[in-house]
Amino acid sequence: METFVLQSREACSRRMPANHSSRWSTEDKIRIVLESINTNIALAELCRKYGVSPNAIYDWKEKFMEGGKLALSGALKDPGREKESEIDRLKKLIGELTIANDAMKKVLQGEGKK
Repeated sequence: METFVLQSREACSRRMPANHSSRWSTEDKIRIVLESINTNIALAELCRKYGVSPNAIYDWKEKFMEGGKLALSGALKDPGREKESEIDRLKKLIGELTIANDAMKKVLQGEGKK
């Protein structure tokens, strides 16, 4: 069992850059959280297996569940949809400004003829 723990730590430290504040990547955190949810392995055993504190796993699990709730409720905004609505808003604004600009040109041209 201890060999596996050392391998897990070494594998994670090899993947993460030396200057990175956390040695656990997002994928590692998700994998550990899913393992804690989907298996009957005790939290203490998972902590020993991966060298993680129980508080870290609780925090990751809480963030994971909150993210899932937001995604399922539709509270998370789709970046593609946001960009499309911004493009539509800007196109409308361009149209309004073009109309106003054309009107101002006509007014100024009419004053020049007098």
